[in-house]
Amino acid sequence: MEGSRPSSKIKLYNHFKKNISDFIVEEKIPLTKEGDFPLYLLKKSNVSTLEAVRILSRFLKVHPADIGFSGLKDKYGITSQYITLPKGNFPEKLCLIQKRGKWIKAENINYPKETGFCIERAGSYNKKLEVGELEGNFFTITLKNLSKEQKKLIFQNTEFIKEFGFANYFGEQRFGTLKGFKQFLLPYLLKGDYWKAVEVYLRIKGYKGPLKNWEEIYRVLKGKLEIYEKDFILGLKRGLKPEKAFRIFPKNIRLMFNFSFQSYLWNRYLYLYIKKKYPYKIVDFINNWRLAFYTKVYDFDYLKNLEIPYTGREFKVKDSLLEEIISQVLKKTGIKEEFFEKEVIGIKVLTDGKRKAVVIPENLTIKKKNKDIVLKFFLPSGSYATILLRAILS
Repeated sequence: MEGSRPSSKIKLYNHFKKNISDFIVEEKIPLTKEGDFPLYLLKKSNVSTLEAVRILSRFLKVHPADIGFSGLKDKYGITSQYITLPKGNFPEKLCLIQKRGKWIKAENINYPKETGFCIERAGSYNKKLEVGELEGNFFTITLKNLSKEQKKLIFQNTEFIKEFGFANYFGEQRFGTLKGFKQFLLPYLLKGDYWKAVEVYLRIKGYKGPLKNWEEIYRVLKGKLEIYEKDFILGLKRGLKPEKAFRIFPKNIRLMFNFSFQSYLWNRYLYLYIKKKYPYKIVDFINNWRLAFYTKVYDFDYLKNLEIPYTGREFKVKDSLLEEIISQVLKKTGIKEEFFEKEVIGIKVLTDGKRKAVVIPENLTIKKKNKDIVLKFFLPSGSYATILLRAILS
């Protein structure tokens, strides 16, 4: 097999995101003409979706949980997505920019240069937008500072991907604050080791001392905590049991404890499946994890339709190799069948589902623009442009 060492021909972030305008994302959702929920287009620059929602909720005096969105967009780039607001009267347009550490209103935003976002009324929706309720995203990505050899590699890989797609791994956005930190909370929550889960969470936030003086922990972390995280620590300080303290977190954050771990497991299934079955190349990922991308495929009609389950409990696996791999990964990570669909901290975890092993980008085009290369493509909901870029640049 090929690819015994990680491919490092082109480092992912060395050739885009130098400027915010190098990475442009536009969301596509199934629009409705009528509804009681105000629908807005949120266009942002250098701000994450969750941060924009938090700031917006403060200015509009609504609860963050009442603002609906269908997906998390990267902080670094110019991204457009739809949001819904609760029933009420809101301005047709609102722009907010960050200056000297404070958020202030503005008439408009210079997106490549300023940090901020605008919302503009786009109509009405028949319900609050929920995560996953989008058809996909259009991307325009500019790659810079490329040698002739690198450009040739990119064109070759793009032609291959047009015909054979790419491995549909979960991207780094799925792992949120775990970037650079390898431990997950969910295994500890499943085993009832809630204090260890507290320790892991605080380590992720950057606290390195002993878990004794809650006032000290609060003082050290206060400047980098969300409101619910402050309440979490203050709850522990006044004697709240950790299992109940975790319930202070908004449901979407608690769900991310589950989603990030399940995404890690699923990525492992696909990684091992490709390594055992096809010629491949190994590509670096976050946390020193690795991704395997096939370089040749002899049964593409089968592979392009292959769906890999999260647990295999509800959706039984018919591929014997895949079945063996899932069993091995679950055993190695200490996940028992009794954990499937278990309720912890107020959420049901390790539920089953299916995800396509391969995705073929739609309308993938590649063009030279002066010394740069511009990629344009559409990806369905749940697929990641950063994974496609890793396949193209390696």
